[in-house]
Amino acid sequence: MKQILIATHGKMASGIRYTAELIVGQMAEIETIDAYVTPEDNVEEKFKEYFQKHEQDRVIVFTDLMGGSVNQKLMEYSRKENVTLITGTNLPVLMQVMLADDDVTDDEIQEYIDDARSELQMVCLEEKKADTAVVKEEKNAEKEPKKVQTFEDSTAKIAALRVDDRLIHGQVAMTWTKQLRVQGIVVANDDAANDNTQKMALKMAVPAGIKVLIKPVDEAIRVLNDPRAAKMRILVLTRTVKDALKVRKQVGEIEFLNVGNVGRFDGIDASEKQLLSPTIMLTDAEVQALRELVEVDPKTCIQQVPNDEQKLVKDIIGKLK
Repeated sequence: MKQILIATHGKMASGIRYTAELIVGQMAEIETIDAYVTPEDNVEEKFKEYFQKHEQDRVIVFTDLMGGSVNQKLMEYSRKENVTLITGTNLPVLMQVMLADDDVTDDEIQEYIDDARSELQMVCLEEKKADTAVVKEEKNAEKEPKKVQTFEDSTAKIAALRVDDRLIHGQVAMTWTKQLRVQGIVVANDDAANDNTQKMALKMAVPAGIKVLIKPVDEAIRVLNDPRAAKMRILVLTRTVKDALKVRKQVGEIEFLNVGNVGRFDGIDASEKQLLSPTIMLTDAEVQALRELVEVDPKTCIQQVPNDEQKLVKDIIGKLK
C-alpha cells in the first residue's frame, strides 16, 4: 500500500497536509512529522519507528529543504527499495502523488515534479492586455448571427456538468479533471466571461493539456451543441443551480451531473437560505431550480470531491421547504 510521509522543520508538514486534503480529500495514507517544534523532539526516533512500521509498504517521503537536517536524516532511509525521497516539495506535486495509483513509479513521480516546477511563476497582470485583444476578436466574431441548437437536435455528449461557486479551483483542477478524464473545461457564467481579470485567473488554474473556454451561459450552450464538442470529453462548470438547469435543458447527453459548492459567496445572508450541506446554501429560487433539475435528470448528485459518498439530490430535496 502507498504511504506518504511529510517531514519538515516546524509545522509546515501538518499545514501542507491540511491544505492538500482540503483540496483533494483524503486520497492517501499520510503521516506528518513536524520536526524541532519543541526542544524535546527526538526526530531520529520518530523516523525509525515510522519506517519499522512500514517496511513492506511503498513509502514516498516529502521534505522541505535539500540541505536541511530533516532531509539529511532521511537520506539513509531513501536507500531502501520501497522508499522515494522528494525534497523542496510544493503543494502541486504532493497532490499529484496523493492522487496517483499505489504502484506509482519513480519515473511517474519525476514527471509530477517536472510539471510542478511550472506552477512556480510570477503572476503577470500584463497578460490582461493580450487577453483584452482576444476578447475584442471574440466579440467581433460573435456579431455574426449564429443558430442556437435546441435540446431536441443537440448532438452534444458532455462528460459532466458541475455546480461550483468557485468555478475552477483546486478540487476541480486536481481531482475532477483526473477522475472524469476530461480534455476540456467550459465555464458557463456571464460575470466571469465579461471580467478579464476573472478570466485570466480561471485560465491560470487549469492543468496543462486541458483546454478551457469561459463564455456567457447562452454562448456556452451554443458551443456545447456544436458537433465538434462531441469529439472530446468536456466538463461544464456553472456557478448557480439556475444556470445548470438552463444548460441541462438545452444540451444533449450529459453523463454526470454534480452539485458541489454553491451559494457561499453571493452576498445573500445565510438566514435567507436553506442548507443542503456545509457547502450548499440555496435561496428559495435556487431550491426550485434544483427541483426542476432533478426532474430533468434524476441522477443529479451531491459530491464535493470524488472520494466523497455520492448522495442523490432526489433523496434529499424532499426535506426542503
